Amino acid sequence: MSATKTISAKVLRDFNDAGSESRFTKGKTVPLEVGVFDNYRAAGLVEAASEDAAPAGGAARAPRPRD
Repeated sequence: MSATKTISAKVLRDFNDAGSESRFTKGKTVPLEVGVFDNYRAAGLVEAASEDAAPAGGAARAPRPRD
C-alpha cells in the first residue's frame, strides 16, 4: 500500500467543499492530497505554502526566450 502524497497549501479565501463537507479558513495552512490541491488551485482557492511544496507537474511553464 502506498502513502498518499500531500502538499502544504495556504488557503486564499474562506470556502466550504460541498463534496467532502470540509471547511477552509483564509490564511490557514492545510495539508491536501495532490489531486485535491490541483483542483482547489485551479479554482483560485489555495496556493502552495512554499515554492518547494508545489507539485512539479502543476508548475507554470517558463516564458519562451525571444529570438
